[in-house]
Amino acid sequence: MPDKIKILLIEDEQYIRENMQELLEAKGYQVRAASNGKQGFLEAVDYRPHLILCDVMMPKMDGFKVLEQVRKTVSVQNTPFIFLTAKVDKNDVRQGMEMGADDYITKPFTAKELVSAIEARLKRHDKLNSQYHKVKTELDTSVFSTYYHEFNTPLHGIVGGLNLLISASKSFSEKQVHDLQVSILKSAIRLNHSLSNLMMYEEIKRAEVHPELESMFANGHSGAIWPQKIKDELFTIAREIYGRVNDIEVEFTEPPELAISLEYLLRIMVEITDNALKFSKSGNKIAVSGKKMNGYYEFIITDEGSGFPFNNVEEIAAFKQFNRKRFEQQGLGIGLHLVKQLVTFNSGELKIETQLEKGTKVSIKLPAASVVV
Repeated sequence: MPDKIKILLIEDEQYIRENMQELLEAKGYQVRAASNGKQGFLEAVDYRPHLILCDVMMPKMDGFKVLEQVRKTVSVQNTPFIFLTAKVDKNDVRQGMEMGADDYITKPFTAKELVSAIEARLKRHDKLNSQYHKVKTELDTSVFSTYYHEFNTPLHGIVGGLNLLISASKSFSEKQVHDLQVSILKSAIRLNHSLSNLMMYEEIKRAEVHPELESMFANGHSGAIWPQKIKDELFTIAREIYGRVNDIEVEFTEPPELAISLEYLLRIMVEITDNALKFSKSGNKIAVSGKKMNGYYEFIITDEGSGFPFNNVEEIAAFKQFNRKRFEQQGLGIGLHLVKQLVTFNSGELKIETQLEKGTKVSIKLPAASVVV
């Protein structure tokens, strides 16, 4: 092999360690060995191996602790990790796999079994790396382009509008000045919306990696004023942003207090209704309603808009915009993703039914506060 693959072997039994090192070096691998877990972890950080072979039962630091430390260390956290063990206990295997182990090899093993396991893991790792870099490059390019468009466009509207007001307002009629002010306000609202969504996306992304942070988004309480707050917000958006206040109808039947914070409830309803307004024409009706349902409250948002290709909620992802090529869209493509995650964090349910040129129906079920233990 042209570039030697580096393997770190962590094994406390000298005879096994020396035999394995000799065998692997004879196969062309570059091997560094450690006699205990603590030394092994330090060697991993220094050596940056392509793969780690690690015994489970060792003094000073056992294999599970080594794996835990490796997965927490950025420089080596994605390194393939194979356990060596004299016995296979189902609980141990499950624990290791949950912590991020890639494989187990049971002692005694043959040279062929060892090399096959190493080669299989390295091939899989190379394939995953290749796929990751391809997707990352595509995503980075797409996301940067979207960021630039979504931040730059409203900024131009704000700066350009203000420049006109400052330099040429005396030549404008009162109506033209007012229209320009409204345009600047819309651009500012759009920019604020994009920045707010991006900040929440980063917060939710951390909670997806660290589940203990999910409580930041759950266990809230809407209070009793949420129906009026939502109505005020939705009518304001319809009037100020889209000029379609007569197209929207809002009616909530017997609204209970809900087990979600008012902030996140508003975010959910605003995102869905904003999409309905964005992808439907003036004169098309948008209905927002709610009703009690077995300890939950179900919100229904329907529109007569363009619809989009969609099979199930699992398709929803950050920076993914449905039908981007067909319809000129505003937004980062993360609003629906934020809705999905907020509903999930708050023990709710999201359902979407949509059809091209016929419109979309969104159903959101959220638990009433009284049913939460």
